[in-house]
Amino acid sequence: MSHLHLPDGVLPPWIWVGSLILVLVTLVFAGRVIDPRRIAYQGSLAAMMLAAMAVPLGPLDFHLSLAGPVGVLLGAAAGFQVMFVVSLILAFIGHGGLTAVGLNTLVLGLSGATASLVYGGVARRMKAAPALAVATAAGQIVSGLLWFGVVTLALRAPQHPASLSATPPRLEVVSAVMIAFWMLGLLIETVVAFGIGRFLSRVHPGLLPALSGESA
Repeated sequence: MSHLHLPDGVLPPWIWVGSLILVLVTLVFAGRVIDPRRIAYQGSLAAMMLAAMAVPLGPLDFHLSLAGPVGVLLGAAAGFQVMFVVSLILAFIGHGGLTAVGLNTLVLGLSGATASLVYGGVARRMKAAPALAVATAAGQIVSGLLWFGVVTLALRAPQHPASLSATPPRLEVVSAVMIAFWMLGLLIETVVAFGIGRFLSRVHPGLLPALSGESA
């Protein structure tokens, strides 16, 4: 549920073109506030996200995204850059179409930005591990709502490629399946974020923004 696995031709142009324009504008503004000395760090976390997304958890092709922890560690602006690069690479390897790059960047970027903001608020009142878990859960909830909205628009859109059925699936059936997987994904991402927070607080607490005094 962390990003869209939609191939090219499914989404109507007004959705994917509009999202791509929004992403490019956001990248321009994000580039003005990012420290270029952290590019290598951004690259390493992008590689970690790609590795996590390449490992299916079970037979249903579900995988982690790590968007929440990456958003907290990098901050909203740098995290958004990483989400764009990750979404673009995933499209080139067939993990969603090129027309889904903009939407996937928005979904992942929203998750990372939300997690970063929430972590900044809760880290002063709790330890790093639960704070990272709460922040990741919040990011997953907000980005999940965007994901659900995009899928709903795609199902209701009049454009359907010839390879798909002319009759779209019933929205209530799709919703029931998506919500079940969303809840499962939310739980798994939160538990993994707790583990990452606990590990970092023990071996390298300076990487955690609130503990090191760095701004997100």
